Amino acid sequence: MAAHYAPIPQSILAKPTPLTPPSGKYTIDITEESPAFKVMSDLNLITPATTNENTGLKEANQQMIARGVRMLFVLDELQQVQGVITSNDLLGEKPLKYMQHFRCATHDIIVKELMTPIGEIEILDYSDIERAKVGDIISTLKDSGRHHALIGDYLDDGTLTICGTFSLSHISQMMNTQTTIANPPKPLVVAQKASHH
Repeated sequence: MAAHYAPIPQSILAKPTPLTPPSGKYTIDITEESPAFKVMSDLNLITPATTNENTGLKEANQQMIARGVRMLFVLDELQQVQGVITSNDLLGEKPLKYMQHFRCATHDIIVKELMTPIGEIEILDYSDIERAKVGDIISTLKDSGRHHALIGDYLDDGTLTICGTFSLSHISQMMNTQTTIANPPKPLVVAQKASHH
């Protein structure tokens, strides 16, 4: 039997009207002791910001600005992640070094040339995130020298999926503080060797 839904009456907004300010009872105070998942961008709840390998740098930067993010997932035709590109990749030293090496202009560079590709991307396990605190995430980002971290989880059939992200700027915003990373990104080879000791 089909459900019957009734339209809800509407009225006209007749004059300038204020927005309701946030209620104190819904304000979440985030500290380093808060559960990590409270600062995670959950891809079950939000649509991730994406681009493709052949996007130009200027367009990729505009895509970040439009979405209010500092990282894009780089997808292929099958909507599989092939890499990630960050605002640091677009606005840092990478484009200049690429132009000097290949003697080209900025508009000649595409996302594929500057992104961090599959094979160089580290990922956190969601089962570890369930037990972690915000301070653990900050420590992880500082240790890796990166501003973003990806979280992976497994479907019932064993398929690994990327289910969320952490962003240092987002965490800083939620904690109303400024957290910076002094170290350059740690080479992946070193990170892998360190894990064997």
